Amino acid sequence: MTYQTAGLVLSELTLAAIQAEATRAHLKHGEHSMLSPKRGDGDRLAILVEEVGEVAHELTYDASGPLVCPRDELVRELIQVAAMAATWVEYLEGGAR
Repeated sequence: MTYQTAGLVLSELTLAAIQAEATRAHLKHGEHSMLSPKRGDGDRLAILVEEVGEVAHELTYDASGPLVCPRDELVRELIQVAAMAATWVEYLEGGAR
């Protein structure tokens, strides 16, 4: 089976937003950030799931009315999820230490 790639699928804008959020979170939380060796995988999972929960909250009826989610809020929360997931990968791959 062969796979064809059409080039990059994530825009520079999206990648920059993920990088900016990951950096902001690391600077804010310091030794308690996802990159901290003091954190275990259980802690990292809790952080990631908390962010996913914020996405779910944005999509529930009690956040913005009857299943109406402001696009900007949803994008902000999804960028936070992506940033935490990417930061976890960065930690596992030994980066940013």
